Formats: sequence, structure tokens, C-alpha cells
Amino acid sequence: MDWQDATVRALRERQEKLPPGWVMYIGVVGTDLLPDDFPADGPQEFDAVAVGPDGSGIVFEVIHQRALNSQVKVARIDRIRKLLHRFKGWDVEVIVLPPAPHLANAAEIKERLQAVSDLLESAESSGSQELLRAAFVLAFSVLEWTLARHLEGDSNLYRMGVRQMAEKMVSEGLISEGIYRDIRELQPIRNGIVHGLSVGAVVDGDTIRHVMQMTQAVNAEISQAQTSANGAE
Repeated sequence: MDWQDATVRALRERQEKLPPGWVMYIGVVGTDLLPDDFPADGPQEFDAVAVGPDGSGIVFEVIHQRALNSQVKVARIDRIRKLLHRFKGWDVEVIVLPPAPHLANAAEIKERLQAVSDLLESAESSGSQELLRAAFVLAFSVLEWTLARHLEGDSNLYRMGVRQMAEKMVSEGLISEGIYRDIRELQPIRNGIVHGLSVGAVVDGDTIRHVMQMTQAVNAEISQAQTSANGAE
């Protein structure tokens, strides 16, 4: 998700929380939307301005969390706040975007799959269901990371669970219906273990190996789909 998409999404979410009758304008706004006598020679470029039915308003500035201490950003917000200070009912509101989540790369996914294999080997050697459950959860997490990696840039990614990611990818022809069906069937087991709803769940090594194979199949199917798409261009 790029900066512009993230900014618009944050503003749209804030717009939904405005009181009834308020209207938000995103981007460059004309002086007719600002208070009378606002010191401006022409249209103003704000991230957004919201105006209420009583003439009050809010100027919105969106900044990334890592820019919170930026002198340029701080000075800009301070300048806007000072300009609005003498206008009753007007203020500036800062929306802070959280840092983008780190998505596992191919090397990290390969490394974690090896960790699953090692854990599975220990679990089967000892006959420990506790270790088998741990291996299953880790394997399912690696599958989820793999799906997320191939949806990087989607503006809805951080809202999606594994089922939603798989649903989107099967609709776009990136993975098969069979993998999507298996994910739907296995997700309740994973959720039950992780959320403590099924601490006694019995998981076998074949199920864990199947999840690992699904991860490898997802990578293969996506690579094939991307190769076909590139060849058609």
C-alpha cells in the first residue's frame, strides 16, 4: 500500500466518524471552504478539510509515524494551528499512520519452513502432541505469510485474515480452489489452538506436512500465474 492510498484510507475512515451534516474535502480546497478572512491568496493544499453545518471546521494533516519528529512536519502543523487559532470552531487534527507491517521474504519463509520440519521431527520422535500443535501453528503461520507476501501492495492487506487473502487470490486465479478449500477446513483448527478454545486438539504429522506442501504449492501456482501474465504482455 503506497503513501497516497494509506492517506486516503485514513481520511475516509475519519470521515465516517464525523458528526451528521459534516462534509470532508480531500486535497486542494478553495478559500470558500475556509473561514472568512483566512490569510490565503488562493486554493490551499491540505490533506483534507471537513466543514460542519454551523460553519466550524477541521483541517486534517496526515503524517507517517516515522515523521512525527520531523521539524518540517511539526512546523507546518504549528503554522496551520496558529492560522486557525483566531477562528472560532476551527482546529487542526493530525492523523498518524502506523508503520507498514514487515512481510516475510522468500528467504525467511524458507527458513521458517525448515524450522517447522525440525520441530515436526522432534514432535514425532517424542510423540508430543504439544510439539505437534506448535509445529502446526507455525506451519499455518508460514502459509499465511506466503499469501500476504504475494498480496503486498493491496490496500486492504492489513485487514485480511488468511481466509480473506485466500479468497481474494482464488478469485484472481492465483491459487487453486483446492488450496482455498483446504485453508478453510484447517483454519478452525489453528484458531482453536491459538485462542485456547481447543488446547487438546489432536494434530498429526501428515496434516502439518500437508500445510507445508500447501505453502510450496502457493508459491509455485503464483509463480506460474505471474509467468503466464508476463508472457501475455
